[in-house]
Amino acid sequence: MKRSIWYIIFLTALISMSCIIKSLDGDIVYTAVKAQQKEPEKGNAMRKLKKQTKIPAGIKPSYYVGLRRSSYGLSKRNSADEWWVIRAQEFAGMIAGSVDSGYVQPLIVHIVSGYSGDGGSVFEFAKPKGYTGSTRGMVFSVDRGIDHEKALAAYDENGVQAIIQFEPGNSDMLANIEIAHQAFGHHSCIIGYGVDAEWYFTKESKDETGLPVKDEDAKKWMEKILSHNPEYTLFIKHWNPSRMPRTYRHPNLWYLSDSQIFPDLDSLMDDFSYWSNCMKEQVVGYQFGYPNDKKWWSTMHNPPLAISKRILADIPRAKFLFWVDFTADEVDFW
Repeated sequence: MKRSIWYIIFLTALISMSCIIKSLDGDIVYTAVKAQQKEPEKGNAMRKLKKQTKIPAGIKPSYYVGLRRSSYGLSKRNSADEWWVIRAQEFAGMIAGSVDSGYVQPLIVHIVSGYSGDGGSVFEFAKPKGYTGSTRGMVFSVDRGIDHEKALAAYDENGVQAIIQFEPGNSDMLANIEIAHQAFGHHSCIIGYGVDAEWYFTKESKDETGLPVKDEDAKKWMEKILSHNPEYTLFIKHWNPSRMPRTYRHPNLWYLSDSQIFPDLDSLMDDFSYWSNCMKEQVVGYQFGYPNDKKWWSTMHNPPLAISKRILADIPRAKFLFWVDFTADEVDFW
């Protein structure tokens, strides 16, 4: 009889929680609880959110896990900041509960500018009043779908970190960094900046996939970012390793692959492994879950978890994992 009672209590507790992230000392960092027992639509069940406590001093995350977020990737969720917060937390919590990982930090790649057809870049916020530097190749527009100030404040409040990403076109990357930092650098959630190199001097490249990033340019970007905060990180993203800096390396620099269009998971892993091998001991990260790969990942049980576990098992230098916004409402992260 006692055993049956405890079994019922255990099942009740298990159903009530979607995920728990724990720090290295065993303290609960956050719990996301389902507000309803039946899910009306895959990827869209509403969950209640409990604020995440601060990470204990001195603890470094083993992995950073979360979502890519842009104004064009899932526009119907542009104003739903809590929706993104919850899913980033759930994804990180799911990984923390599935691998021997230590602490897993929820992180969002937050895109604040988009490539323009004329070769420049459109910033989705107003130019900071105090900024007096170059705006060559830049347009500033506040009506692009995401209230970035409000979104970053939501991340601040709930313990989700963010890396600000640019699609710079032919604009000055140093100016991109300075402008974004003046606009958003007061947010505690920000841990660095990133550039999607596919949109780096794209119009000037022969195949319109961006010019290769030179070592000296990557070094300048890194130094600029570190001048704002010595703990900040920089990522450079592409799907083609030949677009990455040839030899420049730094402890705060990492390389993010957004490669897609694979026939199956094994093919994706072959490509992701090749990316890591090309980066010569540098930390790497991956974006996945693209619509072009849905034909095979949609047949998996819990695609975000299955793909993530395979990456972490096969690629030791993988520390950053992101499901893309394009299909973020078509999967569950718990």
